[in-house]
Amino acid sequence: MKDLKISVIICTYNRANFLFKCLNSLNNQTTNKSDFEVVVVDNNSSDNTKEVCLNFINNNPELNLSYTIEPKQGLSFARNKGIEVAKADIISYIDDDAIAKENFVENLIIAFDRNPEYKALGGRIEPIYEQGDEPLWMSRYTFGIVSKVDYGNTEKEFPKKFPTGCNMAFRKNILKEIGGFNVDLVYRSDEKYVFKELKKKNIKILYAPDVFVNHFIEALRTTPEHVDKISRAIGASEKLRLQSEPYYNKLLKTLEYLIKFNGAIILFVLFT
Repeated sequence: MKDLKISVIICTYNRANFLFKCLNSLNNQTTNKSDFEVVVVDNNSSDNTKEVCLNFINNNPELNLSYTIEPKQGLSFARNKGIEVAKADIISYIDDDAIAKENFVENLIIAFDRNPEYKALGGRIEPIYEQGDEPLWMSRYTFGIVSKVDYGNTEKEFPKKFPTGCNMAFRKNILKEIGGFNVDLVYRSDEKYVFKELKKKNIKILYAPDVFVNHFIEALRTTPEHVDKISRAIGASEKLRLQSEPYYNKLLKTLEYLIKFNGAIILFVLFT
């Protein structure tokens, strides 16, 4: 069998009800199935995640799908497990509640082949809301809450911030070089840590709009209570990440949050 070009990693925890659709989207890719593998990293699920995976393997033997368990709880541990077991030189991470477009893997291969100077990329992410319509309060300032990424239709160096964990890919050697994901960090700060480490090494990150996924957003995730919970979790993780950063980085982050706080007040006034 020829060498695999892409390892698509799905880290999952108690999301069996979403996982099948994600796997099905990867089973229906335009590229040859011998070009890629799919690895499900089960982070100690207590639901029927294992059964979903094993049944999918039995029913779709042509798909290079494997199932592995990461017993240490935490997304960073699961992502690092993916690096450990991946057989290809390029690793792609996709969320368990995401649905890959049919040319997702094909466009991943094209993007990395066409841009050998890039060691990582982030693709486009378009949410699908359970309630149908996008919340009225949603704006480019709050896209992060639903992992929406859209910087247009042109391939270019990743603008502003960083890719989102729902749709990001790396050359495996660079992930190993920086030591993988920081297991002390949780909820998005672990991926931000990786991209900041790449930036420190002047490694360019590509925005690849044709590497496209839809991301299912449950109605619960856009409620005030859940947004508050997410914001607090991100803040706590960012505080931990910044402990090892220089003083001026901490100052810049403080200023950033002050700006966001004022923006939140404006949104509150507009939508209440």
